Amino acid sequence: MNPFGVRTRVELLEAGVASSTIHDRCRSGRYTRLAPGIYCICEPTPHALCSAAVLWQPTAVLSHRTAAWIWNMLPAPSIIEVSVPAHVSVRPPSWLRLYRRAVAAENVTSAWSMPTVDPERAMLDSVAVLPRHEADVMVDGHIRTNVNARKLQLMCDEDAGRVGVREQRRQLYVAAGWAASEPERKFGRALAARRCKLVPNHSVGAYYCDFVDERSRTIVEIDGREFHSEPEVFRKDRRRQNWLVLHGWLVLRYAAYDVYQHLDEIADETVRVVRKRRRARPD
Repeated sequence: MNPFGVRTRVELLEAGVASSTIHDRCRSGRYTRLAPGIYCICEPTPHALCSAAVLWQPTAVLSHRTAAWIWNMLPAPSIIEVSVPAHVSVRPPSWLRLYRRAVAAENVTSAWSMPTVDPERAMLDSVAVLPRHEADVMVDGHIRTNVNARKLQLMCDEDAGRVGVREQRRQLYVAAGWAASEPERKFGRALAARRCKLVPNHSVGAYYCDFVDERSRTIVEIDGREFHSEPEVFRKDRRRQNWLVLHGWLVLRYAAYDVYQHLDEIADETVRVVRKRRRARPD
């Protein structure tokens, strides 16, 4: 039995509700017709609308802001969003939005016994349709808790070339979406505001670096308190930096404190260095 009060016409008929009774109850407001052959026998909730969507379109997968809500990253939506195969050609009801596209099986899981894209796909898709401020708030609030940042980045890379992905990547980079800490996100946004994009949390050799510009071979590291307080961290970092320098990389280091207190100054310095080195290096 559907826990959200959603029934198909077939289910109601099999339960002994006559066709004329279904019609009368819809007219009186006791039932709500949500889609062809799909009814809600109580007040429709967002959960009920999700259930109705996948009952009406069995190939549908809850996605975008609806999936982000399911994974506790956004408030309950007023419009339910689902992804369906490209060949599906139906006119959705006013409360439902369809995205016609293929969703990889590995990005589909189950929530409330309904097919739903995983948290990483939900965040990536939501960033493309949310206003920038709302996208930044969602990413900042959930990048380290609800999603796997590395999986998100790889998914974004795999999507390269598809319609809309350029905007997704731009917004995520502006948000420094897979940066590990608040200082890194603030620094990433400051660079983006200056139209100087460095790739956050990017691999160079065997190491992951906070911000990387391969064209100028420049790396920027934002050092937190542990950099100074843990001797082993300090020693490993020295070995890491030596390897990077010996392989032709310039490493700029800034303390997290300076990100908070002197953000414009260090962002301007980084931009000057990166652009100067880009000009000096052949394409």
